[in-house]
Amino acid sequence: MLAGPDSPVQALIDALSPHPVLALGAVFAAALLESLAVIGMFVPGSLVVFGGGVLIGLQVLDAWWGALAALSGAALGDGFNFWLGRRYHEQLRTRWPLRKYPELLDRGQAYFARNGGKSMILGRLVGPLRAVVPMIAGMSDMTVPRFTWMNLLSALAWAATHLLPGALFGASLQLAGAMSSRLLVLLAGAVAVVWLCAALLRLAQQIALPVLVRQRDHMVAWARARTGTRSRVILSLLDPTRPESFGLLVAAALMLGGAWLFLGVLEDVVSNDPLVHFDQVVFNTLQALRTAWTDRAMIIATELGSAPVVIAVIAAVSVLLALKRYWRTLGYWLAAVGFAQALVWTLKATLERARPIAMYSGTEQFSFPSGHVATSIVLYGFLAVLLSHGKAPRVKVVLALAAVLLIVLITCSRLYLGASWLSDALAGLGLGTAWVALLSSAYTQHVRDERLPARAMSLAALGAMALAGTGVIATQHAVDVARYAPNQAATRVLPAEWRTDGWQELSSHRMDVSGEVEEPLSVQWAGTADEIERVLQATGWRRPPAWWSRSTLLWLMPSTRIGELPVLPKLQYGDPPALSLQRELDRQRRLVIRLWATPYRVEPAKGSAAPLWLGMATLERLSHPAGIATLAMTDQDFAAPAVQLAQLLQRHGAALDLKHRGATVVLLIW
Repeated sequence: MLAGPDSPVQALIDALSPHPVLALGAVFAAALLESLAVIGMFVPGSLVVFGGGVLIGLQVLDAWWGALAALSGAALGDGFNFWLGRRYHEQLRTRWPLRKYPELLDRGQAYFARNGGKSMILGRLVGPLRAVVPMIAGMSDMTVPRFTWMNLLSALAWAATHLLPGALFGASLQLAGAMSSRLLVLLAGAVAVVWLCAALLRLAQQIALPVLVRQRDHMVAWARARTGTRSRVILSLLDPTRPESFGLLVAAALMLGGAWLFLGVLEDVVSNDPLVHFDQVVFNTLQALRTAWTDRAMIIATELGSAPVVIAVIAAVSVLLALKRYWRTLGYWLAAVGFAQALVWTLKATLERARPIAMYSGTEQFSFPSGHVATSIVLYGFLAVLLSHGKAPRVKVVLALAAVLLIVLITCSRLYLGASWLSDALAGLGLGTAWVALLSSAYTQHVRDERLPARAMSLAALGAMALAGTGVIATQHAVDVARYAPNQAATRVLPAEWRTDGWQELSSHRMDVSGEVEEPLSVQWAGTADEIERVLQATGWRRPPAWWSRSTLLWLMPSTRIGELPVLPKLQYGDPPALSLQRELDRQRRLVIRLWATPYRVEPAKGSAAPLWLGMATLERLSHPAGIATLAMTDQDFAAPAVQLAQLLQRHGAALDLKHRGATVVLLIW
């Protein structure tokens, strides 16, 4: 047991028990230093106090003394900050280290002004304000009794939120039955990484943001002192006194980001880069998740992006703009959807990339870029821009979220139904975003005097969408259900010539989820799963241990036999192997065979056609990286395991043949 006399955790307890004062001192110092302004940004106080809670759970520290250390450290740190505020007031702005971070005091004063005395408690949970709020309380001449009461409450809450989770975690270690001290090292490292990421984000907010603001102000001052195109562009994007500058800056960022995304995906598709292989992984994964009720919901979602609905929304908004005589806005509206659709058609006809599932004819049989995705972004995205023109920020956020929700729903439906590859959707996303951003910037700059009827436009668009969508669902839904039915891969029968040339039709290497080429696929086996397993078991192969808590924890113990470890489920286009077996050679080595089902069946010279499996045989050896974990590493010689498998099967009388594909050995078994 973990808590027994020879337990690694018991050894840890024995090592720390003679020094409880040192551990308590560390908890006290961490709580104190994290409460100090600026200094607390660089001290992992929360991590240390959490560790103190773990020691309490392991019964190394007394719970009451540990709580007192954390509480007193946090309270004294805030008390010192309060004294500084009462003693120096505004002089603190000119003293080190606060003079380097003037924005901290400004944020603290604004927070204190909004929340008053309760900010003492709430501020404990707001990162950098934790140490500043008590200082602001002192600068505001809060009474000492009131501060003391608030300080103790906030320190108690802070200590509890760090010590209790740590104590529960430590107690759970005491109850675990197959844990090693290495797990403590790994978990401590994981906690440290999480803390480091949080600290870096906090530093970026505190340090990088003020630097960016100063650089913006410097560029605006430079542009105001000059004339010319460059200064006008800088002022239009960065001048905080212009209400439209932030929107233009966001539009510029979206335009550059969208163009970069589209061009990057286009390059990957043309050059057949790993993203194209990852398309197959996403397609296989989503097809495996399909259910009848989800299919119905996704078909309705994709119908909202169909041509009848799109045309109805375009027409309704166009008629309203024409009746109101907003001719320039009407021109932008028609240019937005017209140019986007023309560009999508041109790219489809030029690249002629087939869809995952054949479901259309003509130009629509091609999938790159996704017309549904690009059109929905342009249609609903630019409509949101028009509706939010001149509105309050809150209204703009609501409209943007509504458009994004609808676009995401349509995009997900295309991927789920197998109508588009992931790269098609990403290209449509990039193309549509860049075009909407560019058009929005031009519209904001050149159309200022047309006050659009936002309510009437939104009602017209929603009404057209509802009516057209209802009509499509009523008349086309049955057709769409058949069109988007789950794709059942057709079973192909390979003749007996599979053993001569047909075996070369199958994939030569495993593809991981990122589309990278991995190990060679060295085994092709014709037979049922039961037949294959029966043959392998007759030659000493066994099912590997299942993935459960105890077998997983064995990866952390140095005395583990390799046969006791689970086999890593390597993926082929996102699919785990359907059959995995191992043959232990000794404590340090094992042979592993992984097989995936294929859509092929082999018709031998005699008998009925048998399913064909594709896989690989590998040799794994134990490794102990950094003395922390026990890993089963795959040997890079992939030919020798296939030859060993062939020798074992020959002794059992199996029919087989060894082929060569370049330097790769391929074992055919039937």
